[in-house]
Amino acid sequence: MTAGNVHELDDRALLRALRALGDATRFRIVQEVAAGGELCCGQVAERFDVTQPTISHHLKVLCLAGVLSVRNQGKHRYISVNRPLLSNLANQLSGQLMRGGRSGAARSRQRPRLAPRQS
Repeated sequence: MTAGNVHELDDRALLRALRALGDATRFRIVQEVAAGGELCCGQVAERFDVTQPTISHHLKVLCLAGVLSVRNQGKHRYISVNRPLLSNLANQLSGQLMRGGRSGAARSRQRPRLAPRQS
């Protein structure tokens, strides 16, 4: 993260969030949680025809990527969408794709461009 924008994602965090959202089931989980506002883990599991361990795995991936947030209350864990992160992700992705460049460390690893040939 940079000092300029507390929510700005570095390349690694941006890719982690995109990978997490790249799975169809995880993408649907985020949609369901966003529609519900805040759901407990059991409510998420009820909406899918997969096992509880599979749902737990997907939730873990989404939480580690920062896409979902968890709030513990007693024995329950409540899941919500990290809207500032997703908003920033969309803005950064759009900006990086539109300018066609890479940021920071990725730019320093790219091969140098060759000078045009003189005829």
